[in-house]
Amino acid sequence: MTDSHARETPVVPDSLLDSVSLLSKKWHPALVRCLSGTDGQGFSDLERRLDGVSAKVLTDALAELREYEIIERREVSQSPLRVNYTLTERGEELNAVIQSLADWGETHLAEPETEPVVLVADDNKRVNTMHSAWLEDDYTVRTAGDGEETLRNLDTDVDVVVLDRRMPGLSGGEVLDWIRSQRYDIRVVVVTSEDVDLDLLDMGFDEYLTKPVRRDELRSVVADLFERRTYSTELQEYLGLKSKIGLLRAEYPDDTLETHDLYQRLRSRLDELEASDGTFEEVDAKTLERVAVGSPQ
Repeated sequence: MTDSHARETPVVPDSLLDSVSLLSKKWHPALVRCLSGTDGQGFSDLERRLDGVSAKVLTDALAELREYEIIERREVSQSPLRVNYTLTERGEELNAVIQSLADWGETHLAEPETEPVVLVADDNKRVNTMHSAWLEDDYTVRTAGDGEETLRNLDTDVDVVVLDRRMPGLSGGEVLDWIRSQRYDIRVVVVTSEDVDLDLLDMGFDEYLTKPVRRDELRSVVADLFERRTYSTELQEYLGLKSKIGLLRAEYPDDTLETHDLYQRLRSRLDELEASDGTFEEVDAKTLERVAVGSPQ
């Protein structure tokens, strides 16, 4: 009796195979999701929202979903002819299934979020340990004690480098040049105990801190650099220039800077970015105000 019943009940019923076949077509679930929560959409609206779909594929998908009574076509006007597509009651039920599948995929199939990575590079072991301890609650922290070890610990997983300017072997400046030559999407804060000098103009750092660095100061700068990684190239360049120029203007009189050719070129580039229409669209006023502190015009 049990064996006979098992033979009569397929492990995978036809209804499941039919449902999977319908949903496996790329644009079918996308169309259902696109129509959910709306009073209806026209062909051109759907074509615009479903980026990449061709007119023929969209026409065929609409026809098949109408055949299954998942969507319906309604005339909005006859002259000119305008039609809208809406979900039927059956379509609303299918939309709930698609949402459940999306939620399941987000929970079980999405790539696990990894903790952001900061590389702390300093030849002073005490400073290295202290800076790492300040950051390890929020980030995965790697450490390096010289330039060569810094390069060995660098890869595309690293998001921010806290880089000592003077280290044995390769200097912080040489490491920074290498990072920029590899076009890594890495933000760099240079840390040094030395006086600020005009050689800074040639360094491609994003922020600059002078030792001894305070805990809140380091944490704030690193958090800010993580935020900057989401900005456009132009905005990141602007914020880096603003920080660099503000630092130099706090250390040197205007007449010294005004006679320095490289400073003038950087100043001109900053003016160009400020005049650009789209430079600041991604950032709020508070962020711009924070960067502007210490950067007199």
